[in-house]
Amino acid sequence: MPVREITENYTLDCIVPYFQPIIDMRTERVWRYECLARLVTPQQQIFMPSDFLHIIERNQHVHALAAMMFSKSAAYFKDNNLAWNINLNAEDITDTRLLHSFLAQMADYSNPSRVSVEISADAALHHHEALKHFIDKSIDSGIGVFVDNLGRHSGNVRNLMTLPLRGIKLDGGLLKRLSESPEVEDFILGICDMAYKSHISIVAEHIEDTDTLDKIKTLPIHYAQGFVFSKPKSTAVSH
Repeated sequence: MPVREITENYTLDCIVPYFQPIIDMRTERVWRYECLARLVTPQQQIFMPSDFLHIIERNQHVHALAAMMFSKSAAYFKDNNLAWNINLNAEDITDTRLLHSFLAQMADYSNPSRVSVEISADAALHHHEALKHFIDKSIDSGIGVFVDNLGRHSGNVRNLMTLPLRGIKLDGGLLKRLSESPEVEDFILGICDMAYKSHISIVAEHIEDTDTLDKIKTLPIHYAQGFVFSKPKSTAVSH
């Protein structure tokens, strides 16, 4: 279905979280879930963010989308103790109203320390002070911060690792080059060393095949995510 066919009846309520597990490779159990936005039509056609984000941006609903995804994800996981993440962009972390909305929802939320947001490494590297301010304001509520796609863009990673992050997600494209370049492995091992000294968890993301997974298992990385485990689904199951 072309994207133009969904624009006339488009509403934010059509966008719902799908859940992809992040696996603890030591126990082979779900560690936490990433909540990913999907647009689902009344005819059950499912669209990726790349198909509909231009509509969100055109209608100036970017911040509304982040607020809604947080609220829907919080409601979904409210009555269990599963940990979960949602994605924010660079503009979201500077939106005071959005942060206050998150904090208000966490005020009476069961175990809010299981809640985290993910910021792309590119946004984190280019908006270091804004991210630091976001963390300073949210850390007491229990909300943690992950930086994802680390390794996709160059930047001062060491400066980034001085922040009290909950986790780092290594870019899948970087991980696929492990066997091709000793420099890539040295870079990853350096990141792991800095992270563990700061008590920051490391996740290998976008793992799509068993060959890449086998390579990851030789590294000091405890968590992984990708199609080799599960595609995003409309329900999350603890196992």
